Amino acid sequence: MVDWSEKCWKEMLIYQRKSSIAEDMLDMIAAWLDLKPGMTTVDIGCGLGYMGYTYWPYFGQGGGYIGVDVNLNLLGEARGAAKKWSQGGQALFISGDAYHLPIADNSADLVVCQAVLQHMDKPEAVLAEMVRLARPGGLIFCQEPDNLSTLLSENYTSLPARTVEEHLLADKVHRLAVAGRIKLGRGDWTVGIKIPKLMHDLGLADIRIRKNDRVTCLLPPYDDPLQQIQLDSIKKQWLNDERHKRWTEELEEEFLAGGGQPQEFDSYREIDKRIMSIFRQQIEKGEYFACGSAHFYFVKGIKP
Repeated sequence: MVDWSEKCWKEMLIYQRKSSIAEDMLDMIAAWLDLKPGMTTVDIGCGLGYMGYTYWPYFGQGGGYIGVDVNLNLLGEARGAAKKWSQGGQALFISGDAYHLPIADNSADLVVCQAVLQHMDKPEAVLAEMVRLARPGGLIFCQEPDNLSTLLSENYTSLPARTVEEHLLADKVHRLAVAGRIKLGRGDWTVGIKIPKLMHDLGLADIRIRKNDRVTCLLPPYDDPLQQIQLDSIKKQWLNDERHKRWTEELEEEFLAGGGQPQEFDSYREIDKRIMSIFRQQIEKGEYFACGSAHFYFVKGIKP
């Protein structure tokens, strides 16, 4: 299990939260959710409290926020940071299991999560707990990805084009790895697009779904502040040999668990090595460019 308070994972946690939503989209999402001052909000798998401090300006004055997580280190940091952003209301952080939340029934106006259900072996059970916490008429709101769709999509980049056979192999590796990940109990990377049906099965009403408009666009000389953040993340994560090795080993394990063959992954690994070598060279020379987007969904439903 990943320890999200470990330095490399915490850096990823911070970057992904900071870069997941464009600033000008927050007002639209808050209006779509009909957030109002004084609301009581519970955040499942809160980590460093991102959902709290991001949406606090819309609900926090006279309201309350409860962040729940199993990681005590992250909770400690979140508790300290909240002293700065939670003015005018109350922010609490408690330790709890997403499957058995230590919060009373019908106690929240809004129950939220981000990139949490994708890691759960029973996301429907976590969602049922979220519904339990919401008062009648309360809102359930999930921000979750469909990572498989992202991996299968084609971005425009400066990297050399792959052959049809290489594309098909990569698609097979990712599809079987997602199946293997589920089999190993590590969660479902396609859960974002499934949440509306899960909410429907739990009896939620007025279910609505939107997709994030964030597009990654890197163009030399990377003089935009957001491009600098994205470039820094690439260098710290994708070009970090130790982390890349760790991710590749995890991908192989999940691919084999999903029914893939070792020789197929060996071929995939050789292609990856070649592409990563060119990727590193282009980044170092300031020649890399890319344009593409991730599949990230916003889903809401009302408890009858």
